[in-house]
Order: sequence, then structure tokens, then C-alpha cells
Amino acid sequence: MGASLLRLHFHDCFVQGCDASVLLSNTATFTGEQSALPNANSLRGFDVIEKIKSTLEFICPGVVSCADILAVAARDSVVALGGIGWDVNLGRRDSRSASLKGANSDLPAPSFDLGAVIAAYSKKGFTVPEVVALS
Repeated sequence: MGASLLRLHFHDCFVQGCDASVLLSNTATFTGEQSALPNANSLRGFDVIEKIKSTLEFICPGVVSCADILAVAARDSVVALGGIGWDVNLGRRDSRSASLKGANSDLPAPSFDLGAVIAAYSKKGFTVPEVVALS
């Protein structure tokens, strides 16, 4: 699940910043990022984030944002799988909106070849070695 939690965090941050907008489920009047082509039927880990959030809400209600949970879970997953850690600054606020359009235009599509993936990441400031590491 570690790689899935890192991917979930990445797909959140790539659209609108690290604001947990990817966690917002569709409703009758709202279509969120989960329905975007690069996300549909491929993101996993929502249940893990929900369990963490439920536990934290029981211990300290209203204190820890879902956006911070995503960031820490991604970092801790990488460390648990033998990767290097990094400092995670806390204090993110959860979004109340999401961008289906942004997810469809900003996230690399599953059909992208290497050149298209590198181009998509380059728009966000990633270098080729960073693209390789994240991929």
C-alpha cells in the first residue's frame, strides 16, 4: 500500500496543490478529481487515509487536516519501504473544492509515453532524475 499512498499524495499535489482535494467524493452536484482519466479506477488508499483520520479525530478532534495526513502517510510509506525520509511541514488546510478539469489536464495520462511524461512533469518544475524517482 506504500506506493499507492505516495501516488495518492502526488495526484493530490499535482492539481491545486497539496490540499486533499483528491479525497473529495463525487455527489449529485459535484464531480471531483477521482473521476479524472488518470485517477479513475486506479487510485488506492482512500480507506487507509480514512482510518487514520478517524483515529486522529477520536484523539484530537478538528486538529489534523486530511492534507497533512496524506503528506505524512506518503513520507512514512516511503520510509517503511526502505526509502529516505524528509521533513514534512504541517499546517495544510483541506480544500472544499476539487478540479476535474485540472486533474484531466495536469496529471500525466496512463497512455503517455516517456517524452509526454517528462514534459508534463517539467511543467511542474521536475527534473528528469526527479521524474524517474517518482515514477
